[in-house]
Amino acid sequence: MEQEFAGRVKVINRRQFNTNGKYIIYWMSHSHRANFNHSLEFAIELSNQSGKPLLVYFPITDKYKHSNARYYKFMLDGILEAKKSVEERGIKFAIEKVNDIKQRIIELSENAYALITDKAYLKYHRKLNKYIADRLEVPVYEIESDVCVPVEIASDKQEPYAFTFRKKIYSLLDKYIVELKPREPKIKSVSFDFGIEEITFNNSLEILNILNIDKSVSLSPFVGGYSQARKYLEEFIEKKLYRYKEFRSHPELDYQSNLSPYLHFGQISPIEVVLEVLSKYGKNDENVDSFFNELIVWRELARNFCYYNPNYNQYEGIPDWAKETLEEHKNDKREYIYTIEEFENAKTHDEYWNSAQLELLKTGKMHNYMRMYWCKKLIEWTDDPKKAFDIACYLNDKYELDGRDPNGYAGISWCFGTHDRPWQERKIFGKIRYMSASGLEAKFDIKKYVEKVKNL
Repeated sequence: MEQEFAGRVKVINRRQFNTNGKYIIYWMSHSHRANFNHSLEFAIELSNQSGKPLLVYFPITDKYKHSNARYYKFMLDGILEAKKSVEERGIKFAIEKVNDIKQRIIELSENAYALITDKAYLKYHRKLNKYIADRLEVPVYEIESDVCVPVEIASDKQEPYAFTFRKKIYSLLDKYIVELKPREPKIKSVSFDFGIEEITFNNSLEILNILNIDKSVSLSPFVGGYSQARKYLEEFIEKKLYRYKEFRSHPELDYQSNLSPYLHFGQISPIEVVLEVLSKYGKNDENVDSFFNELIVWRELARNFCYYNPNYNQYEGIPDWAKETLEEHKNDKREYIYTIEEFENAKTHDEYWNSAQLELLKTGKMHNYMRMYWCKKLIEWTDDPKKAFDIACYLNDKYELDGRDPNGYAGISWCFGTHDRPWQERKIFGKIRYMSASGLEAKFDIKKYVEKVKNL
């Protein structure tokens, strides 16, 4: 057990087990899956040791900023599949609509032996976990299951560049990329009554109907859930990975894994993805290197950035040199300036940019290479770099299935100089790296991409 959970388990308050507690709660907050989930297996282990039944609990609220039908439908697809799989193992999984998550978790935990939840990286969820832990008289465990190497072990500070982080994380991988064996729960709690007003729908659209959320954002063609994530993973390994290095930055082709929304909602474990790739390809392959650079280095660098930089989703969080150079060029004349509505509705003069935004509006996903171009042009076509940053976050959080995620915030920040170096000085951008339409034309068949988006 030690090796599987090494560095992943943290008690975030100093409390003793409540021996009179009636049950153990696993509050599933980030790892929305039954497979390869350290939080779930740890909770089963604790249940077996203590002789207390386990409740897996998912509170749902419609109070989040940017709560919309696209985001919730995908999330609920995954939760309903996880519920089915957890209950097949004999464990109760309850979904409940609540007004105030923190108060409800505290209320339920008063009768618990211990509370287990998933590690959080973003401000809101970290504050939520701390608020709950500080007010409970039972231990609160945070389990880190959605990264290959636990964030505080990978580094104890914000890393400035991918190359400094790459060395650190690769030196630790062998220790943390290990199989997680499923436990057999000794107590079958599936038919127990935990006093919860459960949502009993088995369909995500029916649950959407009882939520007061924005229904104006269209649903995504992507269906959520572990089995869908596995399907994309298998298709990627069999049909795309062998050309990944060559074609990963070609938006007109389809050589991406499409796993980012599934990883964002914790519907598949990145460790499972790594192990699956290694079992088919082995280590010494340039395409595997290229894929792991995205999945492990850049994805976990994003978590490092958000964990150690409290201004990760604000203009103030970018490096000082980047702020200075952008401010120096703030009054440079712009050829085009657009409103937030024009950006949102893909109404610029640039058909390449419009296609990227339309891909986002139609699918909930934008090709990573176009995401960089998309964000760079927001800087160029807005009269203030801070405003451009805020617009990027707004569009990302509202429309991307993997918005409100460390990856999205680190990606936006990268376009403003984070994890990058100063380049040759130019108008508007100063020393920030520039991207142009002619650069897209030279790199791949951008017209084919425009056509592809049109036909979505």
